[in-house]
Amino acid sequence: MNLGIIGYGNIGELLVQNILNLDKHDFNKLYISNRHIAKIEFLRDNDGVICTDSNIEVSKNCEKIIICVETPDFFSVIDEIKPHIDKKSHIIYCCAGIDIKERKNKYPIDMTCIIPTIASTYDGITPKKGVSLIYHDENLKEDNKKYINELFSQFSEIKIVEKYDELAILTLATSCMPAFIALTLDKLSEKLELNSNIKKEEFIKLLCETSKSTSQIMLEEKYTSDELIAKVATKNGITEKGLIYLDDELKNMCQNLINIII
Repeated sequence: MNLGIIGYGNIGELLVQNILNLDKHDFNKLYISNRHIAKIEFLRDNDGVICTDSNIEVSKNCEKIIICVETPDFFSVIDEIKPHIDKKSHIIYCCAGIDIKERKNKYPIDMTCIIPTIASTYDGITPKKGVSLIYHDENLKEDNKKYINELFSQFSEIKIVEKYDELAILTLATSCMPAFIALTLDKLSEKLELNSNIKKEEFIKLLCETSKSTSQIMLEEKYTSDELIAKVATKNGITEKGLIYLDDELKNMCQNLINIII
């Protein structure tokens, strides 16, 4: 079985590098296509990797094809490769916001939609990170579901999404969130620098380390969020003052963010 990846943008690069860093994989050859072949030439140094600028070459040679192009280009790619695949082919796409009714009308074959996250960058050494959202069409063959679930679970946690219309709000919580968190830490660090003699870069490191350890405490279920807040905040202390302000402001900000995205 050969695996193909169409598109070498941010997500395509993420998946290719993650897959190449795995200790083991269940395919014979990895076909990678990109419209600008020069961008992927260096990947030829890896055993079993075939680079091309032809999506058709990928579709003719691969049983499983992961499409990693920008959303507006998805249907044109499907139209291009459609004559060269059959019912045995398993199409996986990483394009957010695809209208599932339109997709099924244009190409009535069962597929998988995956929303990866940059947080799942994997180097083969550090533990798997981030969450990959996976939605399988209802009638997709179980062996296809199993293959993709096992592949992505090697470098990330996976969340199986049962309803396609839940993908958007789950994407906000997983794929979008690294950018939102990075922006929040960046802006907070800027303001902390302006109010001190400490450099922004040092605040970034402090905030990242604190965020990581706080998340780990909650993931390990040592404390609920309310219990953790109670452990940190003392009555009339500076943390409590900050919490009162944030509680009021964040309610509106979070709802507004959801309204914009969904």
